[in-house]
Amino acid sequence: MLLGFFRLIGKIFFREIVIEGRENLPASGPSILASNHPNDLLDPLLTLFFSPPFRLRHIAKSTLFQVPLIGFILRRMRAIPVLRHKEAQGPIDYSSFFDECVAALAEDDTIVIFPEGGSYETPFIGPLKTGAARMYFLARQRGLNVPIVPVGLNYEEGSIFRSSVLLLVAQPVDCSRFEALHASDPTAAIQELTAEIHRVLGDHVFQAETFQDRELIILLERVYFESQRGHDWAERYRRLGEFKPRVTELRHCCSQEMVRLRRLVARYRRLARLVGMRTGEIPATPMAAILGATGSLLAYAGWIFNWIPYRIVQWLVGRRRLPRTDIATTTITWSLVAFPLAYLAEGLLIACLFGWEAGLVFGVGIVPFSYLALRYFEWRETLGIRPPSPAALFRGRWSHRTSRRLQRLREQIMREVERFPVTPLK
Repeated sequence: MLLGFFRLIGKIFFREIVIEGRENLPASGPSILASNHPNDLLDPLLTLFFSPPFRLRHIAKSTLFQVPLIGFILRRMRAIPVLRHKEAQGPIDYSSFFDECVAALAEDDTIVIFPEGGSYETPFIGPLKTGAARMYFLARQRGLNVPIVPVGLNYEEGSIFRSSVLLLVAQPVDCSRFEALHASDPTAAIQELTAEIHRVLGDHVFQAETFQDRELIILLERVYFESQRGHDWAERYRRLGEFKPRVTELRHCCSQEMVRLRRLVARYRRLARLVGMRTGEIPATPMAAILGATGSLLAYAGWIFNWIPYRIVQWLVGRRRLPRTDIATTTITWSLVAFPLAYLAEGLLIACLFGWEAGLVFGVGIVPFSYLALRYFEWRETLGIRPPSPAALFRGRWSHRTSRRLQRLREQIMREVERFPVTPLK
């Protein structure tokens, strides 16, 4: 039941969850899934999409087990607690922790571990702890064949509702070549295997030197390939590498050009949002918008019922500055409170106005109704007929002048990018 509930949350929060490389997962037997950890509690939630067929046992910091609701959920999901150095007061004996992990592997469970040891506010993978490597060698001493499978979590915008995420499953790490070294120098073998996990995981995660660079690279891809509508995040992710060398070169050699490029892209994004489209989409015409709005009254009704709790959650999350790693988790937490309370209040109001039968129908249908309305708007958007806001419509911001400004800005951005031809853009 908990598994289905959390997978439903993931499907609601994300516009698309793409998993590539499933064939690299073992067909049976125990395994260790080692993943990067950019987004706090959202990362383990995404790994639940590997279960079934795998019986997952997550490694979680011991302090989470002390939080009433979270601790209850972790125990129900058979998570394994670990006490981290920064939370301990003195030396730590990890033997009981590793004994529990190896015992789980012996029962053909799959261990999910985030070897960075925590979720840090960086756009790159941090140094890895040695837990996954130590677990592997301890399992081998028990005669268990336990592959280590790195899983790269690649968020489009991890803190944004209805963005996308790509899970890239790598081939299992070749651990056998470290076993001879482990017989003579266990410490060196553990460190080298950890370094190899870091290398393979890094090949399956999009990284940048700064968050500004990462955002710029993603926006450049949107602007440059704006005519290729309907491409999913997985396909766009593969194109990001074409822009990374240019941004890196600009950042290190030409600071003024970098500042100018950032300003151009920011201006393009502001203008695109003004006319009610996502950055990188072609502006819709008034006729297309009118046609797209036909038959969508029910979808707009769903939007109305969800507008108030959505704004309440935005206010609650935005009232204090949160680390990037906590925004999505906080948004989901407040949503689990605000939306049910808002639905309850709306249902009672409908029952008072139209009778308890109408209130009951509302209570039963509001969740699927809201989800279908959300999917309808997204489906219409992929066809290029997403209308801008009513304010934009009545202020005439669908003019040819605005379209020409966007086109000129796009051409100027492309000229700036192509001044640094590290590799040809396709």
